Amino acid sequence: MKSNFSGILSTVILIGLLISTAACNKEEDTPPVTESGFESGIFIVNEGPFNTGTGTVTWFERSGANRVPKLFQQSNNLLPLGNLAQSMTAIDGKGFIVVNNDNTVWAVSLKTFQSMGSIENVTLPRYIADAGDGSAWLTTWDNKVVIFDPSNLSLIGEVATGTGPEKLLKINQQMWILNQGGYGIDSTITIIDIASRQVEKTLEVYPKPTGIQMDQNGYVWVLCSGHGWNGWPDPSDTQGHLLCINPTDYTILADFIFPNTSDHPEKLEINVAGDKLYYVYPGGIFSQSVNAGQLELSAFAERDGVFYSLGYDPVDQIIYAGDAKNFMQDGWVYRYNNNGELKDSLQAGIGPAGFCFPE
Repeated sequence: MKSNFSGILSTVILIGLLISTAACNKEEDTPPVTESGFESGIFIVNEGPFNTGTGTVTWFERSGANRVPKLFQQSNNLLPLGNLAQSMTAIDGKGFIVVNNDNTVWAVSLKTFQSMGSIENVTLPRYIADAGDGSAWLTTWDNKVVIFDPSNLSLIGEVATGTGPEKLLKINQQMWILNQGGYGIDSTITIIDIASRQVEKTLEVYPKPTGIQMDQNGYVWVLCSGHGWNGWPDPSDTQGHLLCINPTDYTILADFIFPNTSDHPEKLEINVAGDKLYYVYPGGIFSQSVNAGQLELSAFAERDGVFYSLGYDPVDQIIYAGDAKNFMQDGWVYRYNNNGELKDSLQAGIGPAGFCFPE
């Protein structure tokens, strides 16, 4: 009798486990649903574990009331996004997710986040910008920018750049591309006429140009991190520079030099008014007025160490900063208002590397 009861109990437990597992799998495999679609929220691009596993996209309502982790997987029958997720850009109702190590760009509907196809076999892709003429431009680490049609994902051209092109920005009728150096060092900006797709200027700046923005005066700001990395002393380290450039004649109007060769500024964002810059630096997030005559080097939001990523939501005018922790556990994103006050924090995935703010 005792033996029969034990067998029945084991069977009940096994059935319970199977039901529980099936329920969990069903929940993970069920596409999330929102009344208005996902385009009304913000997207956090998480790299995922380096060289293993998959990157993810975490979605949040701007109010912070609703969160969907692993949105791409949940919306696409558990299809992995790939390794490493690098960046995401919104163009005409679509999101373009760049997956670096997988040499792939995914196109998704911003409303449902379901896949609308992919561009494959692009070498170590990095960032995308909308050219405004029906084309999108993608930087890749085989030292070129690849031009494609975002409506059907067809490749329509390419232009050679400097080494390791990264961030890019449309300035008037040109595309300015920062050449950071890839696995080495570069210190140039490739400036391409969008209509002719011809290089008009290769501008020499300082090592590792890492951020670019256009201000209220029509001037271009470029942040050069300098040779070296935060936390890794190197005799060949160089100071960082914040440059203000006149896009008409390419003259440098201001050259603000950072004081230490061991501390390297990174990322660069600008507010809606176009009069204040934000960047990452040891000690937190720093701000700079575009009309100041010197480097202000003021901590906008203090924090130990260096944030891994930075973004600015033009809709709510909120600054987003990502903390990657140890790249083995889920990271966190901290949100600050215009006064540098911490609004709240949001749980992301592993290695929050970038943000996408559909407008």
